[in-house]
Amino acid sequence: MQKILIISNVFPFDKNQSRGCYILAQAKLLMSAGYDVKIVNPLPLIPPLFSKLNKNFKGLRKLKKYRTVENIDVFHPRYLSFPGTIFPNINQSFAKRMISQIYEWVQEWNPDIIHLHSVHPLLKVGEAISKKFGVPFFITVHGWDFDVGINNKKIHHSIIKNSQNISGICVVNNHHLDIAKKFVEDKKTHYIPCHVDINIKERRGIKKFDWEIKTLKILFPANPSRKEKNYSLFKNTINELKKNGWEIEMDYLKNDSREKTIQKFQWADLVLLTSKREGGPLVTKEAIFCGARVVSTSVGDSSSWLPSNSVSKDFSSQTLVKSIENALKNNINVWNVPKHFEKENVLKKLIELYQIN
Repeated sequence: MQKILIISNVFPFDKNQSRGCYILAQAKLLMSAGYDVKIVNPLPLIPPLFSKLNKNFKGLRKLKKYRTVENIDVFHPRYLSFPGTIFPNINQSFAKRMISQIYEWVQEWNPDIIHLHSVHPLLKVGEAISKKFGVPFFITVHGWDFDVGINNKKIHHSIIKNSQNISGICVVNNHHLDIAKKFVEDKKTHYIPCHVDINIKERRGIKKFDWEIKTLKILFPANPSRKEKNYSLFKNTINELKKNGWEIEMDYLKNDSREKTIQKFQWADLVLLTSKREGGPLVTKEAIFCGARVVSTSVGDSSSWLPSNSVSKDFSSQTLVKSIENALKNNINVWNVPKHFEKENVLKKLIELYQIN
């Protein structure tokens, strides 16, 4: 039984179960195949009232240092850090101070593989641990590092400097695959998307839309406080729809439980994603799995598999309205989640990845 140590800068909280839910999903998937998995999710030290300003950190301060989630041991060491790309070298130095705590936590449980989900600021942490145990070191980039992070020269340089120690870079869309090839040789780049982790009993078929009602239930698939999700464009698009005579019922994803999130997907006629950038996004697959149509800006992998007339080529509310009306007219048979997003196919890719060395 191979032992996989996952290190990630996101992971679900009790009060924010959507935060890095794909990390937990992948860990469970590996365990289903017989792997022994532990997770390190470092957390930033935050001021007492910070979670009131940033809902993404709700519940962080009271989170226990050691947890067991879905039979997986999880460790949450704390470290001082600056947000985003501010002082990247200092952030990486602060992060490295956690390494001794991680060694103490794993004790005699010696990992066979280190899999880091993210790059900054945990790259040197993952690299140091893989060196200590003499094991392969894989990285999965979910979006921010390649869309934002590498635009910072110091973060870009840190990846180049450590690239020889990286066994492989995994990405969740093909555009990022091209970027990964700038840092490591082609054979070390891998496309392994996040899988749909929803019970088959929750699956719903897309129903034919009744145009005579002229009422539309639309879901914004994120917390509006996240700037990159572009909630202002969502609101502008809703206003344009109303001008066109539509009656709109709308909702959005808060820090909801997975059960509540699935219920909202099943409630919606259509999910409208207006993001400025995305890795996957996973919510588009989950929404269709649960019976909702999807209209999206051209981010992540959206244009590679969604019906072309439901993907907006620009960030215009007028264009999005046209995409919404097109999506409602589409034959229901076009709304399918490709098989490579299914858990069996993602697991196969992960097993092949870990057998490389």
